[in-house]
Amino acid sequence: MGVQNSTSDERSMIDQIFETLEIPLLLQQVSVAIAIGGLIGLEREKEDNKFAGLRTLALLCGAAPVMVYYADSSGHSWMVGIYLMLAAALAVAIAYIRFVISGGDVGFTTSVVVFFVALLGVLVGYGLVLEATSIAILVVFLLAEKETMLGYVDRLSYQELSDSIKLGALVFILYPILPTEPIDPFGAVNLREVLVFAVFVLMIEFAAYISMRQFGGSKGLAVTGTLAGGANSFATAGVLARMTTQSRDALDSASSALLLATVSMIVRNIGLAAIIAISILWVVWLPGLVMVGLALVIAAMLWYQDESTGDFDIDLDSPFSFKAAAKFAVVYIAIKITGVLSQEFLGEAGLYATAYAGGLVSSAAVAVTAGSLVSAGEVRVEAAAGMVILGILASLSSKIVLVEIINGDMRWKAAGPMGLVGVAGLAVYFMMYPPI
Repeated sequence: MGVQNSTSDERSMIDQIFETLEIPLLLQQVSVAIAIGGLIGLEREKEDNKFAGLRTLALLCGAAPVMVYYADSSGHSWMVGIYLMLAAALAVAIAYIRFVISGGDVGFTTSVVVFFVALLGVLVGYGLVLEATSIAILVVFLLAEKETMLGYVDRLSYQELSDSIKLGALVFILYPILPTEPIDPFGAVNLREVLVFAVFVLMIEFAAYISMRQFGGSKGLAVTGTLAGGANSFATAGVLARMTTQSRDALDSASSALLLATVSMIVRNIGLAAIIAISILWVVWLPGLVMVGLALVIAAMLWYQDESTGDFDIDLDSPFSFKAAAKFAVVYIAIKITGVLSQEFLGEAGLYATAYAGGLVSSAAVAVTAGSLVSAGEVRVEAAAGMVILGILASLSSKIVLVEIINGDMRWKAAGPMGLVGVAGLAVYFMMYPPI
């Protein structure tokens, strides 16, 4: 009864509970609808001048499945339209009453919520329970966070608004029209992948912007490095290096944050390989531990020797730098082409050369490939572990090149330590498993 869009394999937890209790379908739907209306009404109860609260919205939403049931049973689908018209009339009446009582101060939020609750009830009546409950939770969040959102809007500058619109244009307008296939003869340059990388850079800059405002300079950079490094450590390196060009006081903190990003990258890669083939973990754990431990020790030393007050003279007027993202994208393309060409011409030189060349493009992809090869029984677990280590070393190499290009002052505080971390891990691996 009603339009059931979810298959038996995609039933929600609510559906399974009701089925276990053998509750009639209409009663199920009415119960869910009342709960949805009540949830939204509960938030409305907190308003000083409420005109539709918990009971009103619960009953309004609960009536929708009943109306859908009668419409389906009688074959008169227009009855659902009548219900929605009545809900719209109620919304208009609430707006009018509020206008009269408040003396001209009209707020339409409650009226819109009333009609929206009716729509959610209709969705439940047509069997879209999961969709309706999910939307209801989003609506409650939007209503409950009113003060937070208004405070953010008050602090939002026109530059931030303009940059947000530009980012939206990149994601929703430019991305869909870019070609899906590589545009060069080597198959290295995929414009969609380049745009995704640029967006990663912008989002990491945004994370740094928020973190530095929330936690202060040093702590904000540390949080950014730790969290963003696991997503895209190369982009993180570019963002942190650029910040040191704006404020030399940030040199120690940014270098420490970059080493924390390196730790996140190493843990991610080893984790990816181990998830696919757990046997790799027992081979790579010691080199990984040495790399992580060394990076953490150097990061801590840089952190404690940082004599800055924690607040840097960095331009935070806008969370995005499109010019910097474009420059990083150019470097990304160059390193990716190098990796692809290395795979093309050094592929026959052996598994390790291919792993290093692939790591220049994506160390995470190398880790996944290593795990897959072990699972398929195509390589020894020791060789696959070497692939993971070399992928990490290649990733560190690409970041060292990027940091040198952006700010050579980070050579001894970030680039050098990253090289030391990679070489130490590789040395431990070859000590454990000498090449034959």
